[in-house]
Amino acid sequence: MSSPHQSVPPAKSSHTADEGTDTGRPSRPGGLRSASPGRLAAIAAVVLAYLIFVVVGTVQDWSLGLRIGLIVPTAVIVWLLVPRRPSTPTPGVYVIGVPRLAYIGVLVLAFCVFFPFVGWPAGLWWLLLLPLVAIWWVVRTHTTVSDAGLDLSSMIGKKHLDWAQVKGISIPKRGAVKARLADDSEVRLPAVGYDRLRELIDASGGRLPDVFAAAEQAEAERVAAERAAEKAKAEEADTEE
Repeated sequence: MSSPHQSVPPAKSSHTADEGTDTGRPSRPGGLRSASPGRLAAIAAVVLAYLIFVVVGTVQDWSLGLRIGLIVPTAVIVWLLVPRRPSTPTPGVYVIGVPRLAYIGVLVLAFCVFFPFVGWPAGLWWLLLLPLVAIWWVVRTHTTVSDAGLDLSSMIGKKHLDWAQVKGISIPKRGAVKARLADDSEVRLPAVGYDRLRELIDASGGRLPDVFAAAEQAEAERVAAERAAEKAKAEEADTEE
C-alpha cells in the first residue's frame, strides 16, 4: 500500500462529517438510492413525459404559463414515487456518497441549458437531458460500507467486494481512492477521495489499515530519532570539553 499523502496527513478531514450529515452518513432505506428498478423507470417516464410536453409546447408556441405550470404536478408525482426514508438508520451500514450540495450545481446546469433550448428547441432539446444525467450521477455514485463488505455503485453498474477480497487501499495523486484486492488488482471506490478517506477507514471497523495512524507513528518515531541524535551530539560535546 502506498500513498503520496501519508507523510503529512490531516488530523481530521475538514470534509469529514459526523453521523447523519449530508457528506457522509449512515445508510437509511429511502430516497432514489433505495428505489426499485420499476420505480426508477416510472420516475424517469414521468420526467421524460414532462420534457416532451415542454418541447412540443415550445415548438407549437403554447403559452409559457402552461409549459412551466405543469412542473408542479410533475414534481408532486415524482415526490410520491420516491420511497420514504425512515428516521432510524440501518445498523452497521454507512454510505459515502456525493454531497447533496451537488444538487445546487445541477440546478445551475438546468438554468444554463434552458435558455439555449428556448432559443432553438427543435435542435437543442437534448440539452434538457444533461441535468437528468447529472442527477443520476449524484444519486448513483456512492460506496456503501457494511459488515458484508464494500458495495460500489457508479452510473453504469454496481459491484460488491467481500472483506476477504480487500487487502488494502491505494491513494493515487489524483482521483478516487482505490481498493487493493488480494490478486493485486485495484478497484476504484466511487465518491471516496482523499478527503473522505478517514470516513472510509472509520466505517470499516478496523478492516482497512489506518494510514493516518501509521503516518503519525512514523512522524513521531522520526522526531524521537532526531531528538536522540541531538542529545547524543550534546553529550559527545560535553565529553570532549
